Amino acid sequence: MPVRPTSHFTWQVLRTAKRSKKPLAGRALRLVPSRKTKDGSFLTALVEEGLLAFASGSAADPFEATYALTEKGQHAAEYGEYEYELKRPPEGEVAPSKAVKAAKVGRPSKAR
Repeated sequence: MPVRPTSHFTWQVLRTAKRSKKPLAGRALRLVPSRKTKDGSFLTALVEEGLLAFASGSAADPFEATYALTEKGQHAAEYGEYEYELKRPPEGEVAPSKAVKAAKVGRPSKAR
């Protein structure tokens, strides 16, 4: 599996969760009050990536939910990198980049 480095902000959130003995609320994991952390979508992204898990609550209200580290999240908090799976298109579908290239190849050029 490929390895992805974590951003500094993500690493800080994971380290905060690792230092805590009990699951933390989403509001406690908002370390930097900025535009990117205003809506709590960064917490949902960490859950989708598999670095955090919901201890209670859901993605509907990310700041009221509590979060616990997963095994992958513990590794990322310690070493700053984690393994991830590549997302491949379903069988029979053409990847978007290949579809664009195929469309460009078949297009006739303009004569001047």
